[in-house]
Amino acid sequence: MKFTNDLIASYERHALEREHSSTDEFKVRERSGFLRCLRDEQRSSILELGCGPGHEAKFFQAQGFRVFAVDNAPTMVKLAREKGISARVLDCYNLNQLSETFDAVYSMNCLLHIPQADIDEIFDLIAARLIEDGLMYVGVWGGEDFEGILERDTYEPKRFFSLRRTETLLKVLHKSFRLEYYRRLEPRDGICFHSIIARRRF
Repeated sequence: MKFTNDLIASYERHALEREHSSTDEFKVRERSGFLRCLRDEQRSSILELGCGPGHEAKFFQAQGFRVFAVDNAPTMVKLAREKGISARVLDCYNLNQLSETFDAVYSMNCLLHIPQADIDEIFDLIAARLIEDGLMYVGVWGGEDFEGILERDTYEPKRFFSLRRTETLLKVLHKSFRLEYYRRLEPRDGICFHSIIARRRF
């Protein structure tokens, strides 16, 4: 798919930039909140989607979790592996190539690149990789229903985005998951970020 090929090319070009970037404070808080949830339920394994250079995976691994990370950009996976992370080049559309199930899935700003026409399929694929009562964290920019190339994007090639209103996102989510937690954040003036913890339906 062209949007996927351009997306990979964009992240390949900006991989080292992301490797040396710092994590936003609000994302640190989000990560810590999910960590508390995982510890409360004595979880031990995490699948990270769209791991980038592996900063989040490294954090969870340092906390004692067994982490497996995937990304569709080869350089990102290489950088994650250099941090001692078990990682594989894999697109969300191909999660059925994994046979293992996990206690939890962590996805920070990965699913905003999935077209609305495909998001049902992706949530089904994610649910299949979770144990019966498995947890999923999704953190994703949104606030409006928009799909296409963002002309203001600073990356080249410019990336495809599928942004969603709260109602649009939660309606799709409910088909495969039971919502445990939702919070709408505005870490930047007027820009919405969806924070979600959901449990696989069974």
